Amino acid sequence: MEDFEEVCYTREGAIERAIEMEQDSFRVYRKAYDLVEDRRAKKLVKEFALEELEHKYTLEKAFLEEEVALHDAGMDQGPSMQLTLLLQKKPIGPDSTAQDVMIYAMHEEKRSVDFYGKMAQQCGAAPMASMFNRLAKDESKHLAGLEELYESIYMPDM
Repeated sequence: MEDFEEVCYTREGAIERAIEMEQDSFRVYRKAYDLVEDRRAKKLVKEFALEELEHKYTLEKAFLEEEVALHDAGMDQGPSMQLTLLLQKKPIGPDSTAQDVMIYAMHEEKRSVDFYGKMAQQCGAAPMASMFNRLAKDESKHLAGLEELYESIYMPDM
């Protein structure tokens, strides 16, 4: 797990850091899109990249609004299966499969969950704590959805 700074940012600083996280994730997925040749993997990478752009856009709007209006991720997902502890993250390259991309994406989502959870905890009762709690919840749902999809495709007998 990455170590995150022990700090509670100003509202603007917190939003800037969250935008940086989303930009970093988008760059990873954009690079993967250029490298991956498997059609299913390419499609997954494209979907993940577009979702990161949506998150970034929403966060950028937060500079002009009192609250960040985040989409509702739908039904609550169960807790994470913690597949990131079992599955090793490998760099994405030309020979990456859809399975490789899904594993990588789960690790990226776990990184986001950890970051947003840490920011919410460090910010305590500050106004941006609720924004980070919501982002952590949304990313947790996304991670759980990826894990369910991974399990249904690659671990059907479990």
